[in-house]
Amino acid sequence: MKFLKLVPLFALIFFIGCDNPNKEEADDMEEMEFRDPSETNKEWMDAWNANDPDKLQSLTASNAVLYMDGQAYASDSVASWYQNSAPMMRDLNTSPELTYSSDSIAYEVGTYRHMIKEDSLNTPHEGTYTVIWERAEDDWKIRFMNITEKSADTTSVENEE
Repeated sequence: MKFLKLVPLFALIFFIGCDNPNKEEADDMEEMEFRDPSETNKEWMDAWNANDPDKLQSLTASNAVLYMDGQAYASDSVASWYQNSAPMMRDLNTSPELTYSSDSIAYEVGTYRHMIKEDSLNTPHEGTYTVIWERAEDDWKIRFMNITEKSADTTSVENEE
């Protein structure tokens, strides 16, 4: 019977021994709050419309991949694209059609529309985009962009009679 009185003590020792030694670290990680990827995406958009290529680059991973109309560009081309394209475009608007986020990855797929500065015809440029964000350290960075400009419909045929 004395043995049964020691069972709670052995159970307590067992549970203490099985306790996670990194529990404090795990609790700290749970307490850390990461901003929502949509906030980072809005910050990227604001930087684009402010023609701020340096801010755009700060929101992009150093090994980011850019596809333009199906053609891949090297990582350093993303910075070059920011430097050359951001200053000449204006009024970038996106319409997300599909979004997803987890703890480490997020993506957005949709359509875009923008204008070109000093375009006397004020011609809108439209197309589709895909942006994949990856959480790096404490914030989100663009890891992949695919931008495809909408092309004119060449499938319609007029009948000549």
